Formats: sequence, structure tokens, C-alpha cells
Amino acid sequence: MTMGTYIKQLREEMGISQEELGKSLNPPVNRAAVNKWETGQVENIKRTHIQQLAKKFGVSPCELMCFDDRFNSAKAAEETKAIELVQKHFGKDAVHVLQMFMELNQTGQQKVLEDLSDMTELSKYTEKRETALKNA
Repeated sequence: MTMGTYIKQLREEMGISQEELGKSLNPPVNRAAVNKWETGQVENIKRTHIQQLAKKFGVSPCELMCFDDRFNSAKAAEETKAIELVQKHFGKDAVHVLQMFMELNQTGQQKVLEDLSDMTELSKYTEKRETALKNA
């Protein structure tokens, strides 16, 4: 993963626009500058901006810049193990649901959680699970 794609992923997870991200920096940058970072057109980002971005996203500057291969490979191994555990205990459909969930930004994820919460209140959607648990 490149630094630009990682910045975009982190920004979208926070549910903020390129313009909002740029304005939150000191000194601020415009939307076009953030877009150039994300698309890899500009790789020479000011150190102060890298530090601010890392702090804002809750990652280290090395992680933000995708310098630490050990971190990336450890993270990938951890994710693979988690996926295997979910599949083992809940099946392939659960893995698919998680993969789709992770493609959503923070706003989309919140919407899914709200909808799921609403659905669990309706016996129409929970009867089979309750019956299956009683029969187990």
C-alpha cells in the first residue's frame, strides 16, 4: 500500500472530505493538495503535515508513510488469523459480511450498525436464530 492510498483509506474511515482534512492542518492545505497526496502525484509532504496526519489518524508517522514493512506484514498476518477464526466459528457468510463492512467508510459502518440493531428488535428476523438455539 502506498502512503497516498493509506491516507485516503484513513480519511474515509473518519468520514471526512479532502477539504475538511486539508483545513484541519496547520498550515492548512486545499482539497487539491490532499487529492494529489492520495493519488501519489505529490509524495513530498511536509514533515509537520505528516506528524499532524499521523496524530489525527492515530497511527505512527512510519506507519502513515508505509515505511515499516514489519508492521504491515504483522498486521496482514493478524488479519488473516482473524478471518480464519471467524470462518471457523461463523462460516463464509460471516467473513463476507465483515469484508463488505470494512469497505464502508465510518458513516456507512454506522448506518449498517443502526440497521442491524433495528433488525434484531424484530422477531421476523430473529426467530430462526432463537429456534435454532433452543433446539441446540
